[in-house]
Amino acid sequence: MAVGVPIAIPHSRPWITESDYAAVELVMRGDMIAQGERVVAFENAVGRMSQTSGGVAVACGAAALVLGLRALGIARESEVILPTYVCRSVLEAVLTAGAVPVLCDVGPEWVVTPDVVEKHVTSRTAAIIVVHIFGLPVDVASIQRLGRPVIEDACQAFGLAIGDATAGSLGSIGIFSFHATKCLTTGEGGMLVSSDSRLLKRARALRDGPEDFSGRVAAPLSDLQAALGMAQLHRYGTFLQRRDELRERYRAGVAGSFGFAESSLASNAPFRLPIRSTLPFEQTRLRALAAGVHVRRPVDALLHRELGMPDRGFENA
Repeated sequence: MAVGVPIAIPHSRPWITESDYAAVELVMRGDMIAQGERVVAFENAVGRMSQTSGGVAVACGAAALVLGLRALGIARESEVILPTYVCRSVLEAVLTAGAVPVLCDVGPEWVVTPDVVEKHVTSRTAAIIVVHIFGLPVDVASIQRLGRPVIEDACQAFGLAIGDATAGSLGSIGIFSFHATKCLTTGEGGMLVSSDSRLLKRARALRDGPEDFSGRVAAPLSDLQAALGMAQLHRYGTFLQRRDELRERYRAGVAGSFGFAESSLASNAPFRLPIRSTLPFEQTRLRALAAGVHVRRPVDALLHRELGMPDRGFENA
């Protein structure tokens, strides 16, 4: 390392404490470490926090999204609208469910808007996936007026308040991820939440094994992971407070000095601090690194480019 260059703050690092170790150890010393009572307790706790009727825990966020699409009864070859500006696991989930992905642009603030989604709604549209990317809120209510089931990808927005509601509770289904990079982690893991009892019942059956043996999503979460999730959930308010403090420090000490611009959308659950820079990316990255902060591209590859589509129609992305 060059002299005078500070050790950079890691881009993603889970916050693990002694209480987390103790919670997992307690399960290790018990009779059940696979999917059991602690998974149920974690599902109920996440349901309460997300202001929904309950959750169905699975091995990852992508599995939860596949579960949601199948619980909605999305027929093969039906169209599902999703933004091109998101990680490829969302696209993979749509393809795994047998649906046809229809990619849309995002608005100027990184998230999908009703006008960009509406352009792609047809008689074949079976669902719309909206993504609260970086913890920034989508106007879900307006998109629901388009008359299609809305799946909220809140994998980066756990605990995000949107008015009087919480991310994941506004659409037909909400999806969370508890990957190691997320604000709350179980190492790997995800969950579907909903206030529709029929959808929850269907999702549980698809996870645990439907009677007709069709469409199962065999991706359970373990009690070991749920114990870690519950321990983290008990202090999640402290997590969000700490992230908010760090966001203000970045604004004052790093982002401001480079003339970066950030979203004007209000977020109480800052998963990332997305910024725009007039400098080339590599120059931006090196200047931030010299100040001790990692800067990364928020989306590695736009989905429409992954599919060999031209950039026309995806200008904001």
